[in-house]
Amino acid sequence: MKHPSRQHGYSLVELLVVLALMGMIALAMSSGISFGGRVWQASARQVDALDRVSSTQEMLRTLFQRVVPRDLDPGIAYDQDLFRGDSVHAGFTASSPSALDASGIARFELRATPRAGKTALVLRWVTISGPQTVQAIDLLDGADEIRISYAHLDQTGAFFWRDDWNDQSGVPALISISVRFPAGSALAWPLFTVRPRISREPTCVYDPVSFGCRHA
Repeated sequence: MKHPSRQHGYSLVELLVVLALMGMIALAMSSGISFGGRVWQASARQVDALDRVSSTQEMLRTLFQRVVPRDLDPGIAYDQDLFRGDSVHAGFTASSPSALDASGIARFELRATPRAGKTALVLRWVTISGPQTVQAIDLLDGADEIRISYAHLDQTGAFFWRDDWNDQSGVPALISISVRFPAGSALAWPLFTVRPRISREPTCVYDPVSFGCRHA
């Protein structure tokens, strides 16, 4: 007589082994997802930091290219429209770019300001026409050092860099801003050197419409 075949199920040990393997797989998947999330967040922060630096440089480039040229006049005791600056500060009159909440000609001040042991780059401005309210924005923060340099173009066509523009006429031939961030920072400041659109010319009469020269 044939006995009916027995159908064997899983033993308790086999079930425990399967559960342990499934737990290990789930743990590995969870770790992978968590690692991927951290990588994505770090990449997003890096992209945001690079976008912020790029936008700041583009805005500064546009602003410096709109500086109103002004020659030093010994007959004027204090001409507030002159371009003046040193290694941590630059003051100038310029046509406001569209990126700022300002219109027309305004007086701008760019300053490297100490803050909580670091240095911030702050831009302040006040419009010349209409209500003269002071506005300010932080362009950068958390830098170890921010320095501004100015280049003079001599008669031979050579550039000479200096740390100030306080006894000069007109605008610098070149303006450079260097920024050093702490080691490991997500921010990086590429080389930034801009040439103002208008240099001092004896026959130049500034045209606020075209941002160019009308020669007398």
